[in-house]
Amino acid sequence: MSGEKTIPPAEGPIADWRSGISKELKKAKRLFVLGVGNRRKGDDAAGNLCLRLLRKQMARKSAPRELRVLDAGETPESATGLIRDFRPTHILIVDAAVGGHQPGTIFFIDKEKIGHEDVSTHRLPLFHLVRYLEESIGCRVILVGIEPQEAAWGKPVSATVRAAVTDLAAYLAEAWTERRPK
Repeated sequence: MSGEKTIPPAEGPIADWRSGISKELKKAKRLFVLGVGNRRKGDDAAGNLCLRLLRKQMARKSAPRELRVLDAGETPESATGLIRDFRPTHILIVDAAVGGHQPGTIFFIDKEKIGHEDVSTHRLPLFHLVRYLEESIGCRVILVGIEPQEAAWGKPVSATVRAAVTDLAAYLAEAWTERRPK
């Protein structure tokens, strides 16, 4: 999550997250979904929680070999070796992000507008991670943010963000399953 820094949402054809995800997943041959955040800081755990829920849902659907999901915690850069070995065509990163929306809003983050500053709860700002993944692996990186309500130390995930995370995980599982050839 970007702390005090507001991350601008993507505009244009992928502003609607459901249609944007469907569009991206239809193009993906191999998808790596990465959850990012701090589990001990309230809504900052949105990405982590989403990945745990997605993993459970995909286990019920017999997740295909073309899909990997990982809860990367606060250090998504430590997963680059696993990601590289998997050779994804697409990487979807889910993270709590301040975008100026109502808490619980799910939105695409325009990676071109992420600040280069070190204002982040992550060890490495997401801008650097996205650039590294795109350049070294040659894949498409999609960033999905969930607007937090409160990201304070020791607080639980808010009901609003928990509902958004549940909705996002269910949609990702369904959209990935539906896009696969029968």
